[in-house]
Amino acid sequence: MQRRTFGGIGLVLLASLLGCGDSAQNGVFPSGSVEERRTRALLDRMTLEEKVGQMNQYIAPIYAQSLDSPDPAGKIDPLLAQGLVGSFLFVTDASEANALQEKASRARLGIPLIFGIDAVHGLAPVRGATIFPTPIGMAATFDVDLMERFGEVTAHEMRVTGMHWAFSPVLDVARDPRWGRTAETFGEDPFVVAAMGSALVRGLQGPDRAHLRVLACLKHFLGPGLPLGGRNMGPIEVSERALRSTFLPPFQAGVEAGALSVMAAYNDVNGVPSHVSEELLTNVLRHEWGFRGFVVSDWEGIEMLHTTHHVAASQKDAIRQAVLAGVDMHMHGEGFAEPLVELVREGAVGAWRIDEAAGRILRVKRALGLFERRYVDVARAGSVLASPGHRKVALEAARKSIVLLRNEQDLLPLRKNLKKVLVTGPNADNTALLGDWTAPQPAENVITVLEGIRAAVSPQTVVHFVDAGRVFEETNEAIQRAADEARGAEVAIVVLGENETRYDDRGVLDRRRRERTGGEGADRADLTLVGRQMDLVRAIVETGTPTVVVLVNGRPLAIPWIAANVPAVLEAFEPGLAGGQAVAEVLFGDVSPSGRLPISIPRSVGQLPVHYDHPRSAESPYVDESFEPLYGFGHGLSFTRFVYTDLQVPERTRRGEDVVISVVVRNAGARTADEVVLLFVRDVVASVTRPVRALRGFQRVHLAPGERQVVQFRLPFVSLAVHDRRMERVVEPGTFEVSIGGLRGSWVVERK
Repeated sequence: MQRRTFGGIGLVLLASLLGCGDSAQNGVFPSGSVEERRTRALLDRMTLEEKVGQMNQYIAPIYAQSLDSPDPAGKIDPLLAQGLVGSFLFVTDASEANALQEKASRARLGIPLIFGIDAVHGLAPVRGATIFPTPIGMAATFDVDLMERFGEVTAHEMRVTGMHWAFSPVLDVARDPRWGRTAETFGEDPFVVAAMGSALVRGLQGPDRAHLRVLACLKHFLGPGLPLGGRNMGPIEVSERALRSTFLPPFQAGVEAGALSVMAAYNDVNGVPSHVSEELLTNVLRHEWGFRGFVVSDWEGIEMLHTTHHVAASQKDAIRQAVLAGVDMHMHGEGFAEPLVELVREGAVGAWRIDEAAGRILRVKRALGLFERRYVDVARAGSVLASPGHRKVALEAARKSIVLLRNEQDLLPLRKNLKKVLVTGPNADNTALLGDWTAPQPAENVITVLEGIRAAVSPQTVVHFVDAGRVFEETNEAIQRAADEARGAEVAIVVLGENETRYDDRGVLDRRRRERTGGEGADRADLTLVGRQMDLVRAIVETGTPTVVVLVNGRPLAIPWIAANVPAVLEAFEPGLAGGQAVAEVLFGDVSPSGRLPISIPRSVGQLPVHYDHPRSAESPYVDESFEPLYGFGHGLSFTRFVYTDLQVPERTRRGEDVVISVVVRNAGARTADEVVLLFVRDVVASVTRPVRALRGFQRVHLAPGERQVVQFRLPFVSLAVHDRRMERVVEPGTFEVSIGGLRGSWVVERK
C-alpha cells in the first residue's frame, strides 16, 4: 500500500484499484470481446484529427440560434463531413437529431454522434416531456425505488427523441443554499445524495453497462455545493477529512453504481481548479475508484482556466493541462481541436492520451448501441412523451415530495365543501413549479396549484383567485384586493416562493434573467421571500382568515415570521408538471403528506452554513438568534400519527460484522399514510470530532390505520468508519448510539 498526499487530498492507492487489468483499462468491455476488438480496430483506422474530433462537443445548431450564434450550420456542416465532431449538446428535436446523425454518417468512418442534454428532472428541456420534481424535491421523497423509476422514464423519453446522454445526477452536497443551483441537488446529507444519485444512475443506464439505456453523468466533480459566499463557480476551501467524509462519497457511490461519464466542476478545490486536478480526475476517480468512463468539461470550463482562474497562460496551455489531468471531452465548440492537435505534434501531449480519451468515448457510444441504431422514429416521440404511464410516476413523485412544515390546530386537511376559498400569490397560477432547465411546456400538460385546487373542491365551492402578479410585480392595489377577498373567505391559500424559469412568455430564452430568483447563475445574498410577498401574506393573515402558505421554490427560504404566524405551511419545492394536483390533494386530504426535508431551512442567512451533521462544538448560541435551524433535516409532519416501539440493537458487534437494527412502526391514527423511517448513528467517543448524528439508513413504509410493521436495517460494518488522525479510514472500537423516531439504543464495537 502506497501513501500519497497532494493538493490537500490524501489518497490510499490499493493495487486492486489501480486499473492494471484489461477490464479496468478498456472501460466498458472486457479485453478480447467483440466490442473491444471493434473499438480498437476503429481507433487504428482513425487519424489524429478524427480522434481529437471525438473529444469535442458542439452546441446543437437550433439551440445555437437561440443564443444568437452566427451561422452555426455553416460552421458545423464541414466539420461533420470530415468526421471532426464527437458530440452535441442541447439537441432537443428528433428531426434535428436524425439530420445531424445523417450528416455524420457521410464522413469517412461514419462514426455516430452522442447527444447530451440537461435532463436533471426528466427531459425538461424538451417541449411536451414528463417533468418531475426537481432533485431537491425528489430527495424529499426518500424513495430510492421511485428515483430509479424516474430514471427509467427519463431514459425512455430521451431515446425516442434521439438523445443519449443525461447531464445528471447532480451529486453536489448542498451546504450553502444561497447557491442558485441548490434545487438540482439531493440536499445536505452525503448519505441521501449517494443513495438517490446511485438509484438515478441505475434507472438511467439500466442494469448492464455494456448495453446502456442512456448515459448518466455525475456532476459537478467536485465541490460546487459549498462555494465561497454561495456564489456559483466560487472556490471551496475544505479539509481533507471533509472531502473524504462528505463531498467525495456520493461520487464514489455513483461510480460504483456504474456511471460512465463525469463532469468536472467550474470551481477550484483548495486552490486547484477541478479541470486541472490530476488528483481528482485521475488518481481518485480512476486509480482509487476504478472509474471506466470518460470525463467531460463543464461549459467552457477549459477556457476558464485561462480567462478566470489564471492557472494557464493561454487557451492552448489550458487545453494541455486539462487533457493531461484527465478531461476527455471538451464542452463546447471552437478553439479546442486545432490547439490539441498541435500539442500532440509538438510532443506536449502524448498520442497515447488521445487514444485513451477517444477510446473511452467510442466504447460508450458502442455501449449505447449507436453504431447499430443511430436514428429514431420521429413519429413515435409523440406517443411516449408525457404518456399516461409516465405522468403517473411524476404524480406519485410530486405527492411524496411535499413536506408539511406546520399544521397548528389541525387546519389541514381542508374540507372540500368550503363555501369560498381565496387563492393568491405569485406562484399560484404559473409554471414556476416546473423549475430550472425547463422549456416552455404545453399549457394542457401542466397543472398549476390554482388548477389543482379548483379540481379538488366540491362543485359548490367558490375558488376566488386574486392575481397578485409574479415575483417582483406585487403592487399595493393587488395586495389590498387580496386582503379584501380574504375577509369573505373561509380559508386563504397563498402560494409563494421563487421563480427559476429561463424563458419569457413567448418561449424565448431570457438571457437577462430579470425575474429569475433561483437556478444556475441566480445566487442570492438573502434567503427571505423576494419582492413584496411578505407584505402580501401579512395583509391576509391580519384579516383573521385561516391561512395556508404553499412554498414553491428550489432552495430553503428563511420564513421565521410565517412559521410563527401562519397556521399551516407546505413546502412543495418545485413539484413538476403534476405538482398542482399533488399540492391540492394534500391540502384537501386525498393524500397524507409524507415528504421529509433533505436540507435544513435556516432562520436567517446569518446562520449559514447550517446542517444537521455538525460536531457538538458548533452548537454555541448566538446572542440574537438560536443556532438551530427553523426546520431541520428530516422534518416533516403527517395527517396521522406514527408510534415507534421495540427498538432492537445488538449489545456488541465483532469487527467486520454487519449491525442489524430493527424497530416496530405503528400507524396510530385514522388515515392510511406513508412514513419515512430515518436511522441516525453517533460515534460516542472517537479519536477525532464526530457529528452529533449521521444518517445511516432510511426506509419508506405504507401503513393503514392500526397497522404495524417491523422495519429492519442492516448497517455494513464499514459504514461506522471514520478517518482517524492519520487519515486512515478505520472503525474504532467503542460505543455507538442509534436513534430512530425518538427511540435510542447503543452497542459496543469490540476490540480485536
